[in-house]
Order: sequence, then C-alpha cells, then structure tokens
Amino acid sequence: MSESECCESVRAESLMRIYHYLDGELTTTEIREISIHLEHCPSCHDEYEIEAMLKEVVRRSCGREEAPLGLKEKIRRRIAVEQVRWQR
Repeated sequence: MSESECCESVRAESLMRIYHYLDGELTTTEIREISIHLEHCPSCHDEYEIEAMLKEVVRRSCGREEAPLGLKEKIRRRIAVEQVRWQR
C-alpha cells in the first residue's frame, strides 16, 4: 500500500492503531506490523511523532495531579465521537 493509499483510504484506522501503539495496547505481532509501516509511510510516521510528542507533553504537564471526576468518561465519549467522524 502506498503512502497516499494508506492516508486516504484507511486514515481513521491508521490513527487508531497509532493511539493503541503509543498506549502499549497491541500484541507483539501488531507492534511489529506498525513499526514496519511507520518506517515506510512518512505521513503515518509524522502523525505518530505528533501524537507521541503530545502524549509526552500531557504526561509531563499532569504529573501526579488527580484528574477531575468524570474526566475519563468525558474523554471516552469524545474519542467515540471522533471515531465516528473519521469513519465517515
């Protein structure tokens, strides 16, 4: 699959896989597949770099503070909305 095919036809799926990859929620095989894909797809690699940087900034900024009650659920709802939007 070429870079343009990846980024046009399965953009939402690629992004979700990157999020799961960053969160360590994949099998060893899936991690290997994504690593290979990121080596060959500059657009997905760029997206990965942005998301990795954002995750690190959030990690540093939040430190050991407690999240407000309900924040996790609010984030989950927002992710679900974005997933639907990307699939259209």
